[in-house]
Amino acid sequence: MDPASEELERRSRYLSALVRRTKLADPPQPEPEVVEAKADVEPELKAPPRPHVGGEGKGGKEEAAKAEEKERTAVAVKAVRGEVKTAEGRKVAVCVRAADMPLPLQRRAVRIAVEAVAAMPRLESKRLALALKKDFDTTYGPAWHCIVGTSFGSYVTHSLGGFLYFSVDKVYILLFRTAVQPLAQPQ
Repeated sequence: MDPASEELERRSRYLSALVRRTKLADPPQPEPEVVEAKADVEPELKAPPRPHVGGEGKGGKEEAAKAEEKERTAVAVKAVRGEVKTAEGRKVAVCVRAADMPLPLQRRAVRIAVEAVAAMPRLESKRLALALKKDFDTTYGPAWHCIVGTSFGSYVTHSLGGFLYFSVDKVYILLFRTAVQPLAQPQ
C-alpha cells in the first residue's frame, strides 16, 4: 500500500474511533445557558460550575487542573447557544454546533462573524468567509478555510484543534485548518 493510502486509512480509523467515543460518552445534554455580551466585549462561552475536587496540597491541585481542563474540553465540544448584542443593540443568535478549537479562537471567530453580519445590510457570504479566513490566516498561520451559507454539506479533514462549525442567526459557518506541507524541491 502506498504512503498516501496508509495515511488516509489511518485518519479514517482515527475519525471513526473519535465518533464512536463521542456518541458513547455524550449523555443527554441539558438546555445550554444563554450568553449575553456587550458590543465592545467578546462573547463569553459560559462553563458549568466546577465540581469540588477533594484533597489538599500538590496532588489536589493537579487533579483540580485536570478536572478544569476536562470541563473546558467538554464545553467546547457541546453545542453552546446564546445571544450576542451588536453595536446597534440588535440581538444576534449564536450557536456553536461542533468544535475542536480552543475557546479563545472560538470567541474570536464568533466576534468577527457577528461584527461582519451586523455590518452588512444584506448577507454577503463570500465577504464573510473572506473576512474570517484572512483574519485567521494572518493571526494563526496559513491554510485556514471557511465555508459560509444557509444550506451546505461538507466532509472535511482538519488539523487537530482547528475546526469550528457554528451559526449566527440563520447563517452557518464552517471554519477549519488543514496541514500545510512544503513541496519537495526537484534537484
